[in-house]
Amino acid sequence: MALHVIPSSQRLSHTSQTHVSGHRRTQFDGKKILTLWTLICGAVAVLLWGFFSFPRKFVVTRLVKNKTCDGENMICMSAWNKVNQNCFFLFHHKNTWISAEEHCIIYHGHLAKFNTKSELDIFLSHVKKGQSSYWIGLNKRNSRGIWVWTDGTKYNNVARIQDHGECAFMQKNGIDSTNCDDLRDFICIKPSLCL
Repeated sequence: MALHVIPSSQRLSHTSQTHVSGHRRTQFDGKKILTLWTLICGAVAVLLWGFFSFPRKFVVTRLVKNKTCDGENMICMSAWNKVNQNCFFLFHHKNTWISAEEHCIIYHGHLAKFNTKSELDIFLSHVKKGQSSYWIGLNKRNSRGIWVWTDGTKYNNVARIQDHGECAFMQKNGIDSTNCDDLRDFICIKPSLCL
């Protein structure tokens, strides 16, 4: 059996290389741990700030923003039309009156409501462009049989309603009514957004 003897000068350089690379690995691992620890502490600080400070700050900002918003800074989502401080959309999807109202609620709105002749004229100008009739938020499905909006307010008789049923719809000739189970397109209205 032959023994290989390594001269002492080579043993020393081999040992020092192992020691140096081991020292580098220790320094490198220390940097990784320090970086990881810094990231974890930073993430915890951001989460704590978000949990305790952000909601209050957000609410205050939003309240102030809503209080100072005027008509010029009000906007509607894409494809929705603006009428005063509200947005409306003509849905071309036939539904019963109740289903149409439920659909509007999904969009954070209700079936269309108008309080003035000018608002009515804006709706009618859009309705006249098509060949359809559209459910609006008027109905007399209450015990007194009077016309009310979906929010429960009494209709102020801005326009005459052709009295043929309990739920009102808009067509190019004005406002008519029919059975609430008929299938019609519908108009939803919702508050506009503040910039």
